Amino acid sequence: MSIVNNPLYWRLKNRRSGMMKSHDMAKQSKPGMSDAQITEAARHFTILSEPARLKILRSLMAGPQTVTELVAATGLKQGNVSKHLGVLYGARFVNREKEGNFARYSIADADLFTLCELMCNRIDRNVKSLAASLKSGR
Repeated sequence: MSIVNNPLYWRLKNRRSGMMKSHDMAKQSKPGMSDAQITEAARHFTILSEPARLKILRSLMAGPQTVTELVAATGLKQGNVSKHLGVLYGARFVNREKEGNFARYSIADADLFTLCELMCNRIDRNVKSLAASLKSGR
């Protein structure tokens, strides 16, 4: 299922107020990122560079889950899942809601769906371009 076909994506996206479409943002003349913004963006991309965290996020895109459910879905060890959820929670990529003795985790921001969709589309374009180049002998 494509990320944009996921009902959770639309619920999170519709919850955000004042969200602009990418073509609207392109029309605005904004100065470049500040040094502080660059540093913060690099920190977030570093957090997302861990494959185990991406597996956890991919699983959470289907809906909220407990650590036990994430262990089963990802094949990761319980300690690893808990550690990575702590990092993702600290960076506000995921929400945590207590349910008795358990915590249920969910995607915190619809922008994460957009970021994943952008990256997946970029990878697809690069693979297609490489395949075309190989086919044409370039």
